[in-house]
Amino acid sequence: MERREHVILTFYNPEVPKIKGKRNYQRPTLPTSKHLSASMPLQRRQQHVDQTHTYIRMFCGSLCGFGFLILICMCPLNWVQYLVIKNGLEFYAGLWTSCNHELCWSHTPKPPYYLQSSRAFFLISVLTILTGLSWLFRAYLPRSGSMTTNLDLKVSMLSFTSASCLLLCLILFLTQVHWHSRDVMESNLLWTYYLNWWGGFLYMFAGIISFLNHLTSRSSSLDRNITVIPTERSRLGIGPVTTVKDEGSGPQVEIQRLWELANSKIWKSDSKLFNSLFN
Repeated sequence: MERREHVILTFYNPEVPKIKGKRNYQRPTLPTSKHLSASMPLQRRQQHVDQTHTYIRMFCGSLCGFGFLILICMCPLNWVQYLVIKNGLEFYAGLWTSCNHELCWSHTPKPPYYLQSSRAFFLISVLTILTGLSWLFRAYLPRSGSMTTNLDLKVSMLSFTSASCLLLCLILFLTQVHWHSRDVMESNLLWTYYLNWWGGFLYMFAGIISFLNHLTSRSSSLDRNITVIPTERSRLGIGPVTTVKDEGSGPQVEIQRLWELANSKIWKSDSKLFNSLFN
């Protein structure tokens, strides 16, 4: 027959500090966080959170500024290359540059509505992102009095608006290129056109980060205004809560102990005398 293995069950009883004068009672100790931020004062912790939000705003501003520099550098350059099918002649055109060839869209009898709309959206995109950058710079100038309310949300909305206008500008320009080069020329988009798309993606990325920064800063400001009232609960969740006062080692406590000890000795001596008299 197989031997039955004896299973020994042990209970974990951690060592907890005892209250002086009460041997049967052990105060339950809760686990404490050993992280550095746990012992940090609330004001210092809030200061670190505010600095983090500031660095995130600076990062969003750098993304928008880099995208704006890309657009400014690419707008005066040529965006598309045309190749005439009959004689193989090549000429270039861009959003703000026009060629002198007779087949360019500047010499067409019909006005290029797609090109005009594309230029309008480009200007709206530039003005919108400039507004957002000016708000960010003005908020952190040393002479500025106060920060704009909901700055992160406004910068996020302006970044998304600028990115949307820039994407519409590029789509309308591509429509203009395809409409102008049908059956006569072949078109080839240059790297300057594709680089503008990266500027739009930078705007969108900055808008997402700024919106997330707005949500986190709003939640931290709400937590700052909430006053937490601690509630007492039993250790196992069953039964009433017993409130035990910590016994200190002050002079009043020592005097009270001596008084109780003296009363107990007097009571014992009186009881012995009473028993001896009646027995």
